[in-house]
Amino acid sequence: MKYLKICFLLLITTAAFSQNRGSVDPKLTELLNQKDSVQLGKKLEALSKSDVEEDLNLLVSYYNTTRNQNKRDSIARLSIRKFPNGFAAFDEALGEIYNETNGAENEKKYKLFVSRFGSNPTLKGHFFFDAAKYYVAVSFRNNPGKVMQYLNQIRDTVYKTKAFSYAARETYARKEYVLAETLIKKSIGDEMRRSAEKSADYYTYARQYAAILYANKKYKDGLKYARQVYAQDDKKDKTFNDTYLNLLVANREFTEAFPLMEESIKNGRAAQEVKAQFKNAYITVKGSDQGFVAYERALYDALKEKINADLAKKMIKEPAFDFSVTDVNGKTVSLSDYKGKTVVLDFWATWCGPCKASFPNMQAAVNKFKDDSSVVFLFIHTWETDADPVKSADNYLRTNKYTFNLLMDLKDPVAKTNKAAAGYKLQGIPAKFVIDKNGMIRFRSLGGTSAGSDAFVEEMSTMIDLAKHG
Repeated sequence: MKYLKICFLLLITTAAFSQNRGSVDPKLTELLNQKDSVQLGKKLEALSKSDVEEDLNLLVSYYNTTRNQNKRDSIARLSIRKFPNGFAAFDEALGEIYNETNGAENEKKYKLFVSRFGSNPTLKGHFFFDAAKYYVAVSFRNNPGKVMQYLNQIRDTVYKTKAFSYAARETYARKEYVLAETLIKKSIGDEMRRSAEKSADYYTYARQYAAILYANKKYKDGLKYARQVYAQDDKKDKTFNDTYLNLLVANREFTEAFPLMEESIKNGRAAQEVKAQFKNAYITVKGSDQGFVAYERALYDALKEKINADLAKKMIKEPAFDFSVTDVNGKTVSLSDYKGKTVVLDFWATWCGPCKASFPNMQAAVNKFKDDSSVVFLFIHTWETDADPVKSADNYLRTNKYTFNLLMDLKDPVAKTNKAAAGYKLQGIPAKFVIDKNGMIRFRSLGGTSAGSDAFVEEMSTMIDLAKHG
């Protein structure tokens, strides 16, 4: 059964429920507030035996809220058996559209979705129909016509504006920059027509627009929007700060850019063009290049010293779980196969945005150690949501030209768990582990990272070095 695991989907469906249904279901609130465990057990048991679909939906919501996935899945399957065209089946079908990455196949699934559920009066006008259009739209790659066709069919005007911005983010990540610009212009235009005052949403879209304009080499226009955001920003958004600096450098605004360039290099976030233009900025501010080489070296040395000091405090020594997983050809691979080597594990999934966001930096780290036979990187796909996770994971890496050693931590059909993930007690992904030659975990890193490429690779290099010799 396919369930929707991305925070984005949970957010938009929650927003939709609050918009379409008002406040949280009082029956759910009553269950959640029940202190008497005996009475609660009786109520849950009665709901599970009910032949009323709304009762089973309530039970699914309860177990979802209390994070009891096994119970939630069990009741959802029961609901689908009893009500094959009801809400649980509706939710599952949307999950299949969400997980499908082939646009042509998704279009077929969408038409079946509408045919199957469109005539159900209790589902008429449900937000999921608009959500499905968005998922179909972004499943089309390098096909602007289809993307626009499905986005333009969205009925909820507020969500439609946001959906164009979400699609702009997706296409920008896929380097479809021209289409991304068209999409985000629609969101900005909609927001400006709604209000003469610049809203929080307007500034969110302006951030995207500035980055997309930079990618399309429209530096002057990009800086105009970036300045609007920067003037009212709290300066905590590191990704936007990078965009703003890149646009300043592209426009050769070196006087304003110089202190930001210093900070960016010292923190390991500087883009190649920033580093390439740093000397010109130095000359603009200082009047000559005298002292530049020593000054630049000091910035890079400060980065290394900070990383070394921070990582020395985080070093651990715990036995690593000796997993057994499979490669894309079905061959069994175990951690013990790499005894005597330093091993970097990266647990990820195709549905995990932060996992994929870290991959360009991980590729840089892989490239750095490609000739070091004592270091191995293993990218373990886990917590799958689609029917053929091996194919989808392999296709994703191939499409994006990542040269990763892909392993599959597939769900055990009996235990219903992903054993490698369970062995490392994962609470979320991405999750990275650095394991020394004796099979001891020396570093763990959970969640995404906001580090720039230089800082990320330096951190990874330092962790590997400490694991080798620490």
